[in-house]
Amino acid sequence: MYTVISFNYKNSDVATRGKLSILPNHYQDFKDYEIIIVSTCNRCEIVLFTHILNPVLTKIEQLTGVNPQNAFIYKGQEAIKHVFRVLSSLDSMIVGETQITGQYKEAFLKAYEQGTIKKNLSRLMHYGFKCAKRVRNETQISSNPVSVASIAVRYAKEILHDLAGYSAVVVGAGDTARIVCKHLERQEVNIILLNRSIDKAELLKEEIKDVNVEIHSLDKLDKIINQYRLLFSATSSNEPIIKADMVQKRDFDRLWFDLAIPSDIEHIEDETIRVVRVDDLKNIADDNMQKRLEEIKKAEQIVEQMLQEYLDFVKTNEINPTIKQLRAQAEEICNDVLEYSIKKKFIKEEDRKNVQKLLHTAFKRFLHNPTITLKQNANEPNIDMLLSSIRKLFNIADEELDFKQCD
Repeated sequence: MYTVISFNYKNSDVATRGKLSILPNHYQDFKDYEIIIVSTCNRCEIVLFTHILNPVLTKIEQLTGVNPQNAFIYKGQEAIKHVFRVLSSLDSMIVGETQITGQYKEAFLKAYEQGTIKKNLSRLMHYGFKCAKRVRNETQISSNPVSVASIAVRYAKEILHDLAGYSAVVVGAGDTARIVCKHLERQEVNIILLNRSIDKAELLKEEIKDVNVEIHSLDKLDKIINQYRLLFSATSSNEPIIKADMVQKRDFDRLWFDLAIPSDIEHIEDETIRVVRVDDLKNIADDNMQKRLEEIKKAEQIVEQMLQEYLDFVKTNEINPTIKQLRAQAEEICNDVLEYSIKKKFIKEEDRKNVQKLLHTAFKRFLHNPTITLKQNANEPNIDMLLSSIRKLFNIADEELDFKQCD
């Protein structure tokens, strides 16, 4: 059975996800399972094909100290659908971000190198990546940011053209600041992060891997805001923390975004400072949200289509090889018995063709009803049990993995 154990930004804090990040280094502890371990800043997911889950949960707790009772656990079709939604960025903190697909591909490759990939996860990933590609090509969910924080970064890019190489001051370490930092990271912008709680700022810094993050306390706010062109402020303060008397004249233009409610930035009379506030961005956000909802609906429909296509594919590719191998076994036995009978002179050589034809007709008739029953039950919940029983009874081996399916 397909199963996903998911620790993510919805059910686990940064510290917990940090403890779980060691799991990709412990494939040897899961060598008896068909398993992929995905670890990113926002999630740690264990994707596996197994009928016995408890030993895996126990091992996770032993290795990390994290009790898996808070994890989301998906099984069967729900597990398949979850993987498709994650790969299509429908389960991301920032819907439409494309990093997760690449992160899953890297995890798949590592699992393959560790020898924990077989046909079940190979097929699942193949269809999952196919689903993500369809969502990316057939919808626009990555085109229109919906949060004020993401719109602010995009707006800054429109004004400054290319943000790569810039340094931006980010004031605050809450959810809005986190989204700002994530988008700045994508634009290759170094971050100067200021917050009352240094510990909380450090936790946010751990999530940013690709750019430099420099942390300061709010005590240095009045000095730092005058050193950089770009600033984003998103605190929960009840009054402005950036006051007009903090501003010093500079010979360069500055672009400041006040993303807090109530405002973080006082009214400032300085023609070199452009302050963009939440209300300036809200209309764009509302318009983009409506467009995004329409695109998400399209994406969810693609996921449902791909889920059904995958289920049909799996059933077909389980039934047909089983039937084929049953017939091959029956034919081999008939031919062996025929050769033995001729050798012992129970049957004359000149009667070989007629007897062979008779034997083949007999085994085809014998397998006719089982074949029809399997095909009729292709869409029934008991099909896996039926196939498993037949393969075990007749000693039919599983197919070899074709890694090219997930190239």
